[in-house]
Amino acid sequence: MKISVIIPAYNEESCLAHCIESVRSQNHPAEIIVTDGGSEDSTRTMARNLSVKVIEIGERNLGKQLNRAAAIAKGEILLFLHADSLLTSGIFEQIEASLNQKEYIGGAFRMKLTGKRGFYRFLEACGDLYCRLTKTYFGDRGIFIRTSAFKQLGGFEEFPIMTDVEFSRRMAGIGKTTFLPGPLITSSRKFDDEGILQVLYKIFWALLAYRLGYPPEKIREKYYGR
Repeated sequence: MKISVIIPAYNEESCLAHCIESVRSQNHPAEIIVTDGGSEDSTRTMARNLSVKVIEIGERNLGKQLNRAAAIAKGEILLFLHADSLLTSGIFEQIEASLNQKEYIGGAFRMKLTGKRGFYRFLEACGDLYCRLTKTYFGDRGIFIRTSAFKQLGGFEEFPIMTDVEFSRRMAGIGKTTFLPGPLITSSRKFDDEGILQVLYKIFWALLAYRLGYPPEKIREKYYGR
């Protein structure tokens, strides 16, 4: 099965090369597409120098970035990988083994954060449990899906936040999904300067607000600040 790896990016010059290298280190050829949301640093230049396909969106909208890249992808499987995440050895083999079972249409991976705080191990474990129980996957856990199923779903909603949560729930509505051991290695940078209670409050508030029907624009404003 050919895999297309789609990497949304915005000012990711510090980590993009490592992400791409982790894809190329897999024992499996893959198409790599970087979809840029208007970076102001050298992200696009770096991606072109690394000989990957680059799409320029001109605005920071995750759903739109992923949809534009998926529209030109050639693979039978789409893997959506954050630019600050790394694939570990054997990830592609895990994807293929799971999708060789025809009832499965996609899934995501267990994640390890790069930070050393003990709290991060707790966060990883809680996130793993939530994903397993709810079949709801977050983007930093490497959502993957058959291209045919992606087209059936009509792609991602172009929300300012919760795009991945909404998409994974719709995935589970049309077929079986799986949560694979991975792991993906993802940067802890978005949590490094925040306290434990602040991190937990933001995560659980955002999930609850989405379930209660709050507008995604308001959730994003609250989550990231104005």
